[in-house]
Order: sequence, then structure tokens, then C-alpha cells
Amino acid sequence: MAAGEPSAQGAPLVRLLLESGLVTAEQLQIAAEALPPTGLQLDEFLVVRGVVAADALLKVMARAWHLPSIHLARTRVDRDLVCQWPGQRYLDEGWMPVRDQANGSVLVATARIPDAERAAHIAGVLESPVEFAAATLPDIRAAVLRAFVPEANRAVKAGLRLIRWKRERGSALAR
Repeated sequence: MAAGEPSAQGAPLVRLLLESGLVTAEQLQIAAEALPPTGLQLDEFLVVRGVVAADALLKVMARAWHLPSIHLARTRVDRDLVCQWPGQRYLDEGWMPVRDQANGSVLVATARIPDAERAAHIAGVLESPVEFAAATLPDIRAAVLRAFVPEANRAVKAGLRLIRWKRERGSALAR
């Protein structure tokens, strides 16, 4: 894939952005050229830079994909479920599990169209049937950080306590 060229999953989103009138071809070109150093995906970049409003993007995605929309900051997310798989996978692939449902499926937030191939891939990863809700990539990124960062913070704090304890113990032994 050439620089600035959308991925197989990103191409339908680019068409959706253009057809919905959320962005112009010129705005897309400028954003695509700026993408490589940011590490963000195109839609995420457009939202972060204020070119596209997150709510407008979410509304267009949900309508086009015939899905309910989901705001992960306002939704109960099962952190234990989310943390069973690497957060980087969710960020790279534009989805994340939200919670188990009463019907035995897993509710999955997705920032890409859940075509049959994608649905099968995610169901295979989760080893469960899945149902989708549309979410923006910035919302997924924020939810992943909320799920994983507290654990990382606890590990860092525990490591600092251990270093402090060793330092204090060492200085007590030196007396």
C-alpha cells in the first residue's frame, strides 16, 4: 500500500467521508500526506485536527452501516473482557469488545464497516458470536487507554515502591 493510500478497510470509510460531504477530496489529500509521522489513522486524524466532528462522523457511520452508535465514555465497558487481548490490536484494527450480552454474543464497538470477513475475524479472536455498534476511532482509543492505563499505572507504582524499599533497606544496612 502506498503512503496516503487507504487500507482495504479504510477505502469504504474514505468513500463514506466524501459521499457524506464531511470532507472534501482536498482535505483528504492534505490529511493523507500528514498521516505517516502521526501514527494515526485517517479518520482519527481528521477528528483530532477538527476537520470532522466526532459526532457527525459517528452519525454518518451508524446510518451507512445500519448499526446503532455507541459512545464508549458513556457506556458500561467490561474492563476484564477488554483486557483479555492486547490493546494495540484494537487500535490497529479499529474495534474493541464492550461487554458480553444476554444472548451469548459480545457487543463490539467498530470504527470500520463490519463486513462478513471482519465479523468472522473478530468473532474468531473473541471466540464468540459478535454484534456491532458504530464508534469513532478516537473514542475507541480513549476507551482502550481507560481500560489499560490503570493497570500500567499500578505496575509503575509498584515498581517505584520496590525501588524505594530497596534504597531504604540499602541505606539502613549501610549504617
